[in-house]
Amino acid sequence: MAALRFICFKQANFVRVNNESFRVEANRLMVFRDTTDVLISGEIIELTCSIQQLLNVCEKLCEQLPDNHSVQDKNRVRTIDFPESAQKTLAFSLSSDKCQAATFIIHYCLSNDWEYFSVLFSTMINEGGELIGFMKEYAFNPWPAERYASMLGISLRKFNMIFRERFGISPKRWLMETRLVHARYLLSNTMMSVADIASQCGFNNHAYFSESFRKRFSYSPSKWREHHLLNLNPI
Repeated sequence: MAALRFICFKQANFVRVNNESFRVEANRLMVFRDTTDVLISGEIIELTCSIQQLLNVCEKLCEQLPDNHSVQDKNRVRTIDFPESAQKTLAFSLSSDKCQAATFIIHYCLSNDWEYFSVLFSTMINEGGELIGFMKEYAFNPWPAERYASMLGISLRKFNMIFRERFGISPKRWLMETRLVHARYLLSNTMMSVADIASQCGFNNHAYFSESFRKRFSYSPSKWREHHLLNLNPI
């Protein structure tokens, strides 16, 4: 389940939002929460973003904002300028790496209107409340989802249901994504061995970690590090 939708309009078009119609000019980006009822036709570029992706990009964002910030209208639709250069960058990112596309468009929104989007993104992250804080605190322990449910004093079935309702994914999938994204960071920014990174990110089995990483990022851990270093040091 997506948390946010980003719609890029190459041409002017009419949009229907919560039973109200209005015109959107060409070269505009529309941003809205997935709970908003929006009908669109015509040529567009669309990107959806999950809470997990938002967390990956904006994890530290909440620390930079006052405690009393909030978005007054959760169903509000925001449109901003989105020139051809940004559209080309988005299209290229979508064709090569959708995770990078999400990072690009989130950063673009923040650079375009920090006051609005920083509050929107952090509010959505904070809606997870204590549950997401608990999960983040213990994410890199080599525990299955059952252990987290037990610590919370609820059944695994109820834990899965609550977590999926709030974040759109299962806790098992959230743990895997969080661990793999952190492992990618360590591979790119430290010289720790692959085995040590696997252990630090909550994987007891080195082979399982390598296979999971390859499925997620299309490279083995060692190839990812090699590819990253080559990009940093072009010949």
